[in-house]
Amino acid sequence: MPHRVRPYRLASLVGFIGIFLFASIGLMQLPTLGQAETPVRGLAWVAVAAAIALLARAWWNLALEVFGSRMSTVAFALLVAFVAWVWIWFAVVVVKCEGSLPACGAWRPMVDVGALTMWATFAWVVWWRTERWILSALLLVGSIMARLPIYVKGLPEGTRPLGIVVLSVGLLLSLVALFHKAPEIEPASASDRFFQAGWFQAVLVVTALATLVVVSLPYILTWLHR
Repeated sequence: MPHRVRPYRLASLVGFIGIFLFASIGLMQLPTLGQAETPVRGLAWVAVAAAIALLARAWWNLALEVFGSRMSTVAFALLVAFVAWVWIWFAVVVVKCEGSLPACGAWRPMVDVGALTMWATFAWVVWWRTERWILSALLLVGSIMARLPIYVKGLPEGTRPLGIVVLSVGLLLSLVALFHKAPEIEPASASDRFFQAGWFQAVLVVTALATLVVVSLPYILTWLHR
């Protein structure tokens, strides 16, 4: 990547970290601050907005290098909003759920809807790039089965573990399909070169596996302690 875009890459990283860290502070209970707790938490959310703006500005400039042209304003706004929500979602899981989904309490529906949104987005990317709807279906069905017993009583006890297995299998097969498909796609456009880039594939793997760990680890630990 050209030297001139390196500052934008750094700004992207700072934006990612800033969204997560400041959102975590905004969600924390800080009784040691006394009356200053509410203003501090308010300033943290202002900082989240600033981190999102920094990220958006960097990506707006990087779009010229990655795609060769500007994205449409609506698509760009949706992309930034989705990425920001992903990092806020991780902050909710870490702070409000203390890293354990069963401990989320009133925050659980928000966490599950956010996770389902992320898996649905990944399923759409898989279908778009590979046209293998079965893989997308595995991702969607697995993510739903892993959460459905929480809200619907009377389902078989194995529904949740089976959902995690289906989700894991769908994830692995989807990543394999994406990587096998990339060399077959004629890089006629900048967007195709973007999806074939090694760094993008690495980010995709890390993000998908991190999300899977957050979803499955609490269930695995609960099962081991039975």
